[in-house]
Amino acid sequence: MQRNLRLTLEPWSPEYDTSLHADPSETNSLEDVELEVEYSVWGKVHPADYRVDFSQIYFIDGRRRLEGRVWNTLDGGVIAPGLLGTYAVGAVTTKHDTLTPAKVVDRVLERVLILSGGIGEDLIIEKRGHEYGDLYYKFEPLNDTQNLENALVQRLQFLMRDAEDKLAAGLPLEQALLILDGPLQRRAPDRSLGYVKSIHTMYVAGKELEVLRQLERGERTPIFRIGSRILPRYSWYVRLENTPEYIQPFAGLVRLEVRDSMGLEWAKTIADWSCRVLPRYSAKAFRDPRAPQQLMPIAFLESDLGRRMGDMSIIRRRIQAFLKSQNTREPETLAPRENIN
Repeated sequence: MQRNLRLTLEPWSPEYDTSLHADPSETNSLEDVELEVEYSVWGKVHPADYRVDFSQIYFIDGRRRLEGRVWNTLDGGVIAPGLLGTYAVGAVTTKHDTLTPAKVVDRVLERVLILSGGIGEDLIIEKRGHEYGDLYYKFEPLNDTQNLENALVQRLQFLMRDAEDKLAAGLPLEQALLILDGPLQRRAPDRSLGYVKSIHTMYVAGKELEVLRQLERGERTPIFRIGSRILPRYSWYVRLENTPEYIQPFAGLVRLEVRDSMGLEWAKTIADWSCRVLPRYSAKAFRDPRAPQQLMPIAFLESDLGRRMGDMSIIRRRIQAFLKSQNTREPETLAPRENIN
């Protein structure tokens, strides 16, 4: 029997890494954090009846995929790295009072050819009988940087985030709430709620961290303020689901955030609302490998976007066949040998 091990399990399926990346033993935020915003003493907060009734709840999410790394040969034999990638973003809506099935209201899909060196053009891979039709990759230049591999992926990520921002800007949010899968972005609408299900940064430590461990389903921490020159915001943690002791203690927790410009009273209202409503959307393990932090409307949207992006193996084979046809040289015709006899 192992006596020196006290292991707990990460409930997310291994292919999704882990829901906890931060070191729980210390605060690792580079931003200013004010803890005594809502209460001077930290403890579990039982939500009050929320005083808001949204006409609609919108969820926005995006998916990106690398479909091939490429090299572009420039004049002089210089080769410039690049990638072929696809991103898709979408919005779904539902009503929390009846838990109506999520409905897609808008989606955008774009295939891009990102090349360093600033030289390139759009790429079209013709369908040639394939059900997906032509694959059109829009050229996106990339300025030279020291770490091109990271820069290429970051450019694809930026394009996806930019598409999410544009999609969010067109939603009718006067009486609605927008839930973003991930941290709040600078260009997000005012009536947005950032939903962080994978914890990369701990904003609390010590006795405040112990409060997170003690939370029960539908309870939250006090609201704290994250100071940032770019986007100051109010934030709190909510437990979506109780977990057994063999599961790591921060599973089932998510961090939520809203703009501080909306005021503390708005943050309190949304915080209490989130405790009562979001656990209803929490995925079960048999439904999603990132349960319980995954929300079912977002899971539905991710699945829809994945289908729209097309089968990766088929697209990969089409890319390989196209590049092979473009780079296959015609065999040289040899002159007949003279008969010297």
